[in-house]
Amino acid sequence: KKMRRLGNILSAVVTLCVILTTVSCEKRPLLELGMLTKVIVTVNVSDISNVTCDIYNDKIPVPQIDPEVMHVLFYDQEQKAVAAESFISEKGTNEMGWPVFTGEIAIMPGNYNMLVYNFGTESTIIKGHHAWEEAEAYTSKVSDKTLSNYRTRNDGVKEIVVYEPDHLVVSSKEKETVPYHSDVHTISVEATSVVESYYLQVKVDGLEYVSSAQAFLSGMVSGNRISNNERITDPANTIYFTLTKSDDKGVPVICNVFSTFGRIENSTNELQITFDIKTTDGRVIQKTYDISDLFLTEDCIKHHWLLLDEVIKIDPPATPSTGGGFAPEVEDWENENYDVIL
Repeated sequence: KKMRRLGNILSAVVTLCVILTTVSCEKRPLLELGMLTKVIVTVNVSDISNVTCDIYNDKIPVPQIDPEVMHVLFYDQEQKAVAAESFISEKGTNEMGWPVFTGEIAIMPGNYNMLVYNFGTESTIIKGHHAWEEAEAYTSKVSDKTLSNYRTRNDGVKEIVVYEPDHLVVSSKEKETVPYHSDVHTISVEATSVVESYYLQVKVDGLEYVSSAQAFLSGMVSGNRISNNERITDPANTIYFTLTKSDDKGVPVICNVFSTFGRIENSTNELQITFDIKTTDGRVIQKTYDISDLFLTEDCIKHHWLLLDEVIKIDPPATPSTGGGFAPEVEDWENENYDVIL
């Protein structure tokens, strides 16, 4: 009798252990599949003048578009706030050699506004990304040292001088639907640049006497509201960029490829280029030209080439200089504060 009772107890214990083991070993994913959405971002780098096509001068470097991280945001349409965001860095290439990023984000089914852009650009800054309509790309003002080298206009126009932007690739969509799903839902988007690149050159007589050169171009767009690719034209900006020594079919020039959010359309007498040139013997030469009409030429419209016909003459030094080469400059250090998203 005691043995039977002990057997019943042992049987009950074994049964309980089997039940507990079955419950405790049930595998549950950390996130339900119905909340996971895979995002695939293809970066379209084709047909970008002076970067991936329409190269006028192959002797000088061109801007590179090679993002490492994409910032993905979904916005609640009613509350106008970020509902989910992620940074995706799993990177590959497609058959055309374009970068392709893949990542997953946890988000409830619903209707959202979606925004994707490359994160970590050096010069291009994003502000207002917490609201879909307010996300804006811009660049910061140049240092006081750079500004001191620039003779500002004397026609009463107050200029804001900024650095040129890095290429920013963006994909934006209003009313992106995330349906109810039992498996992983996939969204595929294509990101393109909201920045343009131009090639600019001017002929120089006496290029061997030039040690460094830079340019200031007025009448440029100051930023871009990236959710709808809207150019910000007020205020207008003057962009600063450096120049390099080269030649055009043997003709000495100073030139470079520069980037911008665009020029202000239909502007009159606002597109002025100032060349700031330093010579090997320490002289500073500045030349300013109105190039509004140059933006209307076929070379500019089709290829973004700004080819000035003017010739800047650099006289020989009064005393022969032992220096040589193109002397780069190091600007003063400045404190710049940015929000870092972790």
